[in-house]
Amino acid sequence: MAARQREGSADGLYVAAEAAHNAKSHNHNDVGNFVVFANGQPALIDVGVETYSAKTFSARRYEIWTMQSAYHNCPTIGGVMQSAGRQFQATEVSYHGDDSAAEIAMNIERAYPPEAKLKSWRRNVRLDRTKKEIEIRDRYALQQAVGDITLTLMTPCKPRVAAGELLLQPAGVKVLFDGATLHAVTEEIKLDDARLQKSWGDVLYRVLFKCDKPPLEADWRMRIVLV
Repeated sequence: MAARQREGSADGLYVAAEAAHNAKSHNHNDVGNFVVFANGQPALIDVGVETYSAKTFSARRYEIWTMQSAYHNCPTIGGVMQSAGRQFQATEVSYHGDDSAAEIAMNIERAYPPEAKLKSWRRNVRLDRTKKEIEIRDRYALQQAVGDITLTLMTPCKPRVAAGELLLQPAGVKVLFDGATLHAVTEEIKLDDARLQKSWGDVLYRVLFKCDKPPLEADWRMRIVLV
């Protein structure tokens, strides 16, 4: 899905999301990933790929950090990331779009191996043109308890975390979240690859929204708005 706030214009919010499988060409193990632009500026991103090497197209491909779901805007469950292969896929995929909103819904449970202990993970990505916001809704159910769940957001903007909100400048975007449930920490990723530097400069940021000892079921929402 790709949708923008205003047809034919970069003004306002733009979101793109995918519900696919992890055996597609140039796969990154990123089922359920999404990106957000604000007034034409990148806010939440897909990092892309480093300069190609023999490792990129070898059995060790998924040792490369840019190919891992933990470095995409995806969940990590009890330290378990998505796996590669055609069987690791989104299911129950649906889309609806009209003048007021565009939304894609999916179950990404099968993108993860059994070690993730998932019954289901339903992700909805919705651009509400009336409210001028993007909502990311994650509803999950676990087979058994896991130590933690982490939601990752990748950004080229230096993040500033306050109570229940994440400010991304210069994109001019605020991410609103449940600060009582999710604890946000940021990591700085220094880039030394020429291909990535050409896109993003010398540094990217990884924001981790972590829930320790999560309940067996939960319904989490993040709202993305312009500042």
